[in-house]
Amino acid sequence: MNARRFAGPEAQDANSAASAPNQTVLGLYPELLRELPVGIVLLLLEDPLDVKTFKIVDANPAAAKMTGSTTQMLLGRTLADFPTLLKTPIPGQWLTALRSGEARNLGEISYGDERIRQGIYSVRVFPLSNNFLGVAFEDVTDRKLAERTLRESEERFRLLVQGVQEYAIFQLDPMGHVISWNAGAERLKGYSSEEIIGKHFSVFYPREDLINDKPQHVLAKAARDGQYEDEGWRIRKDGSRFLANVLITALRDPKGSLIGFAKLTRDMTERREKEEALTKANELLELRVEQRAAVLTRVNQELRTEIAEREQAEEQLRTSLDQLRALAARLQSVREEERTSIAREIHDELGQVCTAIKMDLALIGRRLSKKQMQLRSKVDSAVQLVDNMIVTLRRIASELRPRTLDDLGLPAALESQAQEFESRTGIPCSLTLPKEPLILDADSATAIFRIFQESLTNVARHAHATRVGARLERGFDRLIFQVFDNGRGFDPEEAKAHKSLGLVGMQERALMLNGDFKIEGVPGAGTTMTLTIPLPPSVMGGEIRNEGSDC
Repeated sequence: MNARRFAGPEAQDANSAASAPNQTVLGLYPELLRELPVGIVLLLLEDPLDVKTFKIVDANPAAAKMTGSTTQMLLGRTLADFPTLLKTPIPGQWLTALRSGEARNLGEISYGDERIRQGIYSVRVFPLSNNFLGVAFEDVTDRKLAERTLRESEERFRLLVQGVQEYAIFQLDPMGHVISWNAGAERLKGYSSEEIIGKHFSVFYPREDLINDKPQHVLAKAARDGQYEDEGWRIRKDGSRFLANVLITALRDPKGSLIGFAKLTRDMTERREKEEALTKANELLELRVEQRAAVLTRVNQELRTEIAEREQAEEQLRTSLDQLRALAARLQSVREEERTSIAREIHDELGQVCTAIKMDLALIGRRLSKKQMQLRSKVDSAVQLVDNMIVTLRRIASELRPRTLDDLGLPAALESQAQEFESRTGIPCSLTLPKEPLILDADSATAIFRIFQESLTNVARHAHATRVGARLERGFDRLIFQVFDNGRGFDPEEAKAHKSLGLVGMQERALMLNGDFKIEGVPGAGTTMTLTIPLPPSVMGGEIRNEGSDC
């Protein structure tokens, strides 16, 4: 193996002119140089007076890899192809080393251009002959960046430790002497760094701890366990005490040898005072809570007694209300019975008497002669009076208890009442009834009829309506009856204030049937009365039949 195989075709002629010792060196180790992890570049100076003629005649793979290039791209290049490199002192240093014949360490160089990757390179040059120069370099970019990052991190940590005011952070040597001191330690303990560095950390312990040799025990535990935490009293420079929380961490080198301790101290005095104040406040609060609980217990017992008395009074009130409603229902029933009885008496007895009187007067009138004109006139007048009386008796009997309600049922009675209202007031009154036959029990029929009567009376008196309507419809499990008008509206609160007995009566009639009675009014838009009566399950699928009331 010879220099021609290592240097390449471009350097064969130049190598022939090299000295014999250099040829021997180049020829012995070409494969070894190619395997080196360090970048190796061989340069040939073609013109001794012009550094631009330095030509790359060979480069190992490590050189191409480190520079981010390839061997083919580097071979044959001269410094003229690297104008940026020509502007640096590097070519001059190469020429000086070649002329002196001495190897030189050019140190760490930061460089990069369009052919060579930017980086930090550690460079050495060594002359091989009068015109051959070897350049060995190593990319130290990552290492330099790591060293710089480490330095910056250490500096930031130092500044952080020095700037911390809330905690005393300092270091001890293996014997317990202070070797570093931050601003927080100076603020907390009162010593400046000049005063405390070199002194033993036992100066921070009170006399009773020194007697028990606590400082040495603390360091021994931290060295054995790696870390030790303690809380107790410490002494400041001025002799005052403070309660401290102390964390001591043993520091060891990579071989595991103890190189010192890091100590972090926090002032817990204010926190302890706050905790004690909080404890006292809690105790006072608990006492007040117990006192308040006793008062609340007494008040609660009084409230229970009052509630029991009120519940008893409410129960008595409910009982009285139920009794009053039962009495009202009985009174309504008696009233309807009495009305029915009086209506029958008027219709039957007085009606028969009036009819007999009319018949007698008619007989007398037929027996009078034509000459008795004055007497005939009196008889005709009496007959007219009897006819008027019969009409009046029928009206009174109908108002007391309409025969239609008992004889023809509720629908016919409602129709008759609507017609009578329309003829009496002149207000049109429409009525909608269910298509299927509807026969109710006497109480329900009477209640619905009376509510209809009272509703029409209220319309005539207060509504100023021009149209009235009523609707009776049967649902699956209930009967719904509505009366509505287009009058001036209705205000329930105003009605309550005037204590309308008519509304109270309708409400009570609905309650007696376990129904719901509701009146809704919009000022200027009329009033709607709705009565809802539940149907017994036994009659939901069929008619509700009158059970033969005498009313």
